[in-house]
Amino acid sequence: MKLKTILTCIYAFVCAGFVKAQAQVLDTMVNTGTYSLHFHIIKGKGLPILFESGGGDGGAVWDGITAMLHKNLNATLITYDRPGFGKSGLDTNKVGVINDIEGLEVGLKKLGFDKRLFMVAHSLGGSYTMVFSARHPGLIKGAIFIDTSTPCYVTPQKSQEVLASYATKMDSFKRELPGVYYLLKSYAETGLRAAEAAPKAKMPITVIGSDVPPFKSSDNLAWKNCLKLFATERYNRKYILAKNTHHYVFLDNPQLVADEIVTLYRKVQTR
Repeated sequence: MKLKTILTCIYAFVCAGFVKAQAQVLDTMVNTGTYSLHFHIIKGKGLPILFESGGGDGGAVWDGITAMLHKNLNATLITYDRPGFGKSGLDTNKVGVINDIEGLEVGLKKLGFDKRLFMVAHSLGGSYTMVFSARHPGLIKGAIFIDTSTPCYVTPQKSQEVLASYATKMDSFKRELPGVYYLLKSYAETGLRAAEAAPKAKMPITVIGSDVPPFKSSDNLAWKNCLKLFATERYNRKYILAKNTHHYVFLDNPQLVADEIVTLYRKVQTR
């Protein structure tokens, strides 16, 4: 692990402890019907911010950023563990992006956060955010997409390539990491659903791309170009290249990400 990442993790741990001491924090399990979702909520005022993690990550990955944002915005900050990750349960009869989002919808409604939201998404979380937005037109007032998947990149062919690259590990994933197993099994469906939903994503979006995407050779350039294309498809989007960062931009340069969240949030919070 690089020194910068280690220092960022230490910072996140210290800040998270500070927030817990200074703010009202709700850490809770919410029954969605056949499984429970784990939510971590730092209570504040105004437009709530919901964080959508990348594939394989739980909500705790956002702890450093939420600590910074609570200090600057005093907004309600919501992180959660997707089904099969972190402390959340998993119903293997109800898997895939639509089922995952339906569970999220139940949880948000029970918690009282189903009227207006600002969203921050990373990686695969961008696909989830697009699908969620299409199901609730006007609900999301603005969003930050951090090195997210795009329909331009996650084509049916690319989905097949991704699944093939994990073929020898799928049996062990099913036994030991069922959340990862079902996420990969539904990866193609997630890409298709996101492609259908993308034209309906009309909220303002700031797209933050990494300088070094998580791929090799030509895939890196394709990932970058697709992010730029997504950012130019509507007048109310903008693209930022985060220089000297890798896929987890919010760990490599948390200040840049926090600043962009604050800037867009303040523009849209009263809409």
